[in-house]
Amino acid sequence: MRARTLTIGLIILVVGIALAVVGGYRLKNTTTTMTSFTQPTAGEYVSAEMVLNDSVVVVRSPASVGGMVPAQDVSRVNPTDIASYAVPYNSSAASSETYLGLRGDYNYVDFSSVQPTTNIVITGTLLETIASGLLVLIGIVCAIAGIVVVIVGAVRRNPTKKATSPEDEYYAKRDGTPQS
Repeated sequence: MRARTLTIGLIILVVGIALAVVGGYRLKNTTTTMTSFTQPTAGEYVSAEMVLNDSVVVVRSPASVGGMVPAQDVSRVNPTDIASYAVPYNSSAASSETYLGLRGDYNYVDFSSVQPTTNIVITGTLLETIASGLLVLIGIVCAIAGIVVVIVGAVRRNPTKKATSPEDEYYAKRDGTPQS
């Protein structure tokens, strides 16, 4: 019984670790970070073009005058009309802006007198990101459960068998009565 508990615990632990690794790998491979900008004109900084398909984009340290602009409009924007071209973000918190479900080609445009410190993090689709995150979470929970089962199996004692004497077995077989 003890060996079986240890084996089950180890299996749960290995499955948990595998799920967490696969989820983490998927999250890592669907995430891209952009930190560099080109300067086509003085005071204008433009990110590389982003080809998005229902992607989640998080902009850390966003520009005070700037935003996410469709690629076809980048040459038209200037500091005074950027608001009419920039796509509105869905939420903002802790000096970052989040864009959900963007499709198409975009650039982040920043009008500033100094090189921007903006970081742009692009993940896969919201559904892919949630699925990968859930894999990591389930993997961690399974790994913890596996560790607990292994510990229980390690400290558990095997049940002691009731000792019978050869005489008891002899009489039990002879009388046809089951031994207790």
